[in-house]
Amino acid sequence: MTKRVTIDMQCPNGHNLAVTYSQEEFEADVKAGGLQLHCETCDTTWTPTQAELDQVRKHFAEDSV
Repeated sequence: MTKRVTIDMQCPNGHNLAVTYSQEEFEADVKAGGLQLHCETCDTTWTPTQAELDQVRKHFAEDSV
């Protein structure tokens, strides 16, 4: 079974949100160029920055220890 983790993020307008991914799903979306995050609070969709992508990858690495 593939482990899914929930990662706390912040939208460009400062709202907190949580995204849930398996590492495989996350990397597949990034590789396909289709990773978009959406904030339900302010109805904003954005492409994550490299720093946000690195944060998620770090979270996966820490979670696998």
